[in-house]
Amino acid sequence: MSSRVLPAHETKTWSIAASPAVKRAALVVAVSLLAIVPVLIFGVPSNRDLSNHFRFALPFYDAIAGGNFYPSWLAESNGGYGDPSFRFYPPALYYLLSSFRFVTGEWYVATLITCAVVATAGGLGIYFWARTVLPSSQAMWVGLFYALAPYHLNQLYQATMLAEWAGSAVLPFLFAFLERVCARGQRRDIAGFALCYALLVLTHLPLTIIGSMALLVYALVRVEAGRRVQTLAQIGAAAALGLCASSIYWVTMVSELRWIGINQIDHDASVDYRFNFLLSTFSPENMNVWWMNILLLMTLLLAAPILLLFRRSNSGERRPLRPVVALTGFALFMALPLSRPLWNVILPLQQTQFPWRWLALVSLGATILTAAAVTRISHCGRIPRLAVMSAMSIAVIFTLSHVVREAKFLPHHDFDNTLAEVRGTPSVNYWFPIWANSTPKAMTNEVEATGRAVFVNSWTPEVRRFSVASGNPVEARVRTFYYPHWTATSGSQVLNTRPDKDGALLISLPADAVSVDLAFQEPRRSRVSSATSLAGFMFIGVLAMPLPWRRKQ
Repeated sequence: MSSRVLPAHETKTWSIAASPAVKRAALVVAVSLLAIVPVLIFGVPSNRDLSNHFRFALPFYDAIAGGNFYPSWLAESNGGYGDPSFRFYPPALYYLLSSFRFVTGEWYVATLITCAVVATAGGLGIYFWARTVLPSSQAMWVGLFYALAPYHLNQLYQATMLAEWAGSAVLPFLFAFLERVCARGQRRDIAGFALCYALLVLTHLPLTIIGSMALLVYALVRVEAGRRVQTLAQIGAAAALGLCASSIYWVTMVSELRWIGINQIDHDASVDYRFNFLLSTFSPENMNVWWMNILLLMTLLLAAPILLLFRRSNSGERRPLRPVVALTGFALFMALPLSRPLWNVILPLQQTQFPWRWLALVSLGATILTAAAVTRISHCGRIPRLAVMSAMSIAVIFTLSHVVREAKFLPHHDFDNTLAEVRGTPSVNYWFPIWANSTPKAMTNEVEATGRAVFVNSWTPEVRRFSVASGNPVEARVRTFYYPHWTATSGSQVLNTRPDKDGALLISLPADAVSVDLAFQEPRRSRVSSATSLAGFMFIGVLAMPLPWRRKQ
């Protein structure tokens, strides 16, 4: 690939004086917010995933309010038995929701603000990326097309996949900084890539896996032959720094993944990757694939101007878009059954569950290519122009009338009622410990010890204390799923623990009266990964700071 540098306007920091760029960015923000106006008017879109998110968010906020800024155990789920999902699900979305909950004092408004922030970030991210490969005037169109992208709107309105939607707002910034690293490789570009990669890891794990593969393909196509080794080394270092900064999450997740069910308890075939390839079936019986096939068609119709890009442009104009073309084609390939051999051998890819998730990457790439081609519509013949405009109109009308209008909205009162019903509900089967049963035995008290009186002194999500009267040596059954980090002590004595046949925590008690302290204790690796994350973010901050002598020059 021939040498290419960023446009001149990208080599300088934005300033108020750059009024055209500021105005175009403001327009992108306005269009992004316009896309969520139905949410602001009618309420929060509702789906199964909404309950799952707030089953997690409510106790997460409670823990933070109680001074535990990174909780370890979701205690109230499964009727009080709890689950370890805090340890496996990325926390960034829940920190954002909790922050606005602290500010506003209520979840409904906090959720609306979160939607506005994510929508704005997504629009600005795709615009920021587009400005590295397109003139500013064309990049402005990206915000409009991304706001109307069928799969992007489906993430919010129909599926309520809030974490994936938030991750899709981070991904464009990653590609933008990747472009900048390839073009000039400055410290700030490396810092920006590292920060965005850390945020993606902390926001949505499936998009991290998918996005990492897409970034690799993009980089291999984009990198310049003369500085291939240097550029790839910079990208690798930036990714490693991002992993360092996010290690507080992923080190625990990777270390303990073998302890959870991952769809082995109460197996759900609907989340098996083998049944979720685009175009693998056209039967409405598989509703996921049937609906995603339709969204793919609407995405292609909205991107109809791309045909004009290849008919009406010369190779010099297309050259900056080659990595975007490669990315879009690769993402589409990975969503189709043709890519199944890769899925069969890449285990982390299988855990993303849905090959149609790659539509998030297809939407990003197709949006930029559509923006690059849309200005050519006026220069083509009457019939091609009519065909392209008709295809785009069909996609927009369908998306607004079906994806948006047919969403189930929860106004303030209904939203509050839904949240009230969420607490204590069962886990997603992925988060059950492998030794647990999804329907554990009901218990009337927090602790049961056959033939011995039990007095609960205190009971918090991660620290409990109870006393047991003297009697025969028994195993006390605690209404909590066993997990290796639960430690039971009596004074200086560590009491033996094990799981019951349904996964409940059993504690061996001596014959004497005993006071038991039960605490969830993080292993040493958690403290090391926390310190590593802090050091990673600090190093990113140092990289992003301007050098004093350069500023003086």
